[in-house]
Amino acid sequence: MYLIEVIPISRGIGKDTFSYFSAGAIAEGSLVEVPLRKRTVSALVISCRDAREAKSEIRTSEYVMKKVIEFKSENFLSGEFMSASRACAKFFAASLGSVLSLLVPKAILEGQGFPSRNDSLSASDDVFDRLALQAEETERFANYRSLVREAFARKRSVFICVPTAEDVKRLTPELAKGIEDYTYSLYASLPKRKMREIWSATVTSDHPVLIVATGLFFSACRSDIGVVILENESSRSYKLGFRPYLDVRIFAEFFAKEMKAKFIIGDLFLRTESIFRFKQGEFAEFSPLKFRSLSPVAGSVVDMSNYKKSAGGKFETVSAELSALIARSVASNQHLFILAVRRGLATQSVCGDCGEIVLCGRCNSPTTLHAACERGSGIFFLCHRCGEKRNAEERCAKCQSWKVWPLGIGIELVEQELRRKFPTLKISRIDKDKTPTAKKAALVVANFYASPGSLLLGTEMALSHIDRKIDNMVVASLDSLFALPDFRIHERILHLLLRIRSLALSSFLVQTRVPNEKVLEYVLKGNLIDFYRDEIAGRELFRYPPFTALIKISLGGTRAPVTREMEKLNSLFAPTNLEIFPAFVSESRGVFTMHALLRLPRGSWPNSELLQKLLSLPPQFRVEVEPESLL
Repeated sequence: MYLIEVIPISRGIGKDTFSYFSAGAIAEGSLVEVPLRKRTVSALVISCRDAREAKSEIRTSEYVMKKVIEFKSENFLSGEFMSASRACAKFFAASLGSVLSLLVPKAILEGQGFPSRNDSLSASDDVFDRLALQAEETERFANYRSLVREAFARKRSVFICVPTAEDVKRLTPELAKGIEDYTYSLYASLPKRKMREIWSATVTSDHPVLIVATGLFFSACRSDIGVVILENESSRSYKLGFRPYLDVRIFAEFFAKEMKAKFIIGDLFLRTESIFRFKQGEFAEFSPLKFRSLSPVAGSVVDMSNYKKSAGGKFETVSAELSALIARSVASNQHLFILAVRRGLATQSVCGDCGEIVLCGRCNSPTTLHAACERGSGIFFLCHRCGEKRNAEERCAKCQSWKVWPLGIGIELVEQELRRKFPTLKISRIDKDKTPTAKKAALVVANFYASPGSLLLGTEMALSHIDRKIDNMVVASLDSLFALPDFRIHERILHLLLRIRSLALSSFLVQTRVPNEKVLEYVLKGNLIDFYRDEIAGRELFRYPPFTALIKISLGGTRAPVTREMEKLNSLFAPTNLEIFPAFVSESRGVFTMHALLRLPRGSWPNSELLQKLLSLPPQFRVEVEPESLL
């Protein structure tokens, strides 16, 4: 009999390792199935000993030792991948098993008879190097093609990580020309059987390969990977929104370091933290970073505050400039895209007499006004946080006034105005309400491209489905984003506008009631260096990253117990100072939420003493290291 120590690949398990027994020896790195808390989970073997050598350990065990249920695969994950995963678990104050559960696809864990990794491949003898590439997309892709061919000549494989499945589908054809037989695409929405076939081919091929994949597939690790590229480095999709709140960008750097590979980050404009690291000498430049984003496209900002309320009390949502652009676009059989950053008709509704905001009856969040899909069904309030829906024909909850006014511009309001002004214009729409699946969104985009003189209206989700440039690109309104008290919001707006402008062939137009916001000027002039200088100065002044490391601890429940528990954290983390405050939407579905914020000096995290305190917190506390938002 043998004593097998394993790491369960599952979330919600505080302990990293468990012990089981097996009739036969099982090699380290093998994948097995084990019983755990009335269920069966996949687990990775980290040691195997003869039970005769561990008799005292077996006798003193607090638990009845169970048997390994099934052996699944030998040599499943590489040592380099495991080392990177351990570093990642430490950085994000999480168990190793929870990290592995996010980095190894469930479809792979559930598969049977996987071949072992190809250990005949020579490991990289290169030196880990960090490189930054800030340039237009066409230039970045040309550099990637050169890197792949150079790597293949040196018998090295290349892993290109992208944020979404749509990015995989768009980038792969750009890079695979001439090397189609050695290019593999992996993303979570692949059919399970297809995913397993590609995974097996990737890890067993004798020839160097190009892997274009999302972060979930670093686990398809080959020992000959010599280049790791993180494309579209600024994308918020890299930060996972569920425990343990992993940031794929950080794992990718750990992974490249363990592989002794070149680590290259690429984007039109890198994150503020990354540019700061470049200026501190942590990254070398792959080629000179471009801080002047020049574009032949005519760009303009329309001041919508010049448009007064109409007789009906509504603000204009379609300017004369936009109307003229639509008319020219139709006459020339051109395509036109209009972005609206919010769903619904109006982003919120306010009482005209007392100023009370219309809130969700379930979670107390501001509601969004929507139009019903069926004709004659009227309008309704919808909470985008908890999903509560109710008829909009109601009085103010505070003063009982009927004078409830919609505020803000949603995509449905823009669509209504466009259809009123251009009744014959073919208009398509992409948002979560109209196109809830990627398949439906892709179909809408395909029909749009096939219809010259048509218009596509969409929220931010539409941008990931647009794979070709469009004649005219318009932003109907993004003013609601400026109102968010988020330290990253100006950077988010800049990246959004740069992305839209980069997709334009002829014209780029932005409608706004805050035309003097500096970020608009920086985008129109392509002045990225001055944006960075302003942004980094503000971050330093208010002690935000990259000058500090942030750790957010959250707790939800009823108000009084939550407040008491959060106050207890002060004594637990003393002498480290905690900033405790309610969440931006403090109550949702009857659950009151508070945050505690740790600001640590740059370079002081991970800290072993602080890490142990975070790991000791009960599971009802949510710990998020380097959160995307503090709200």
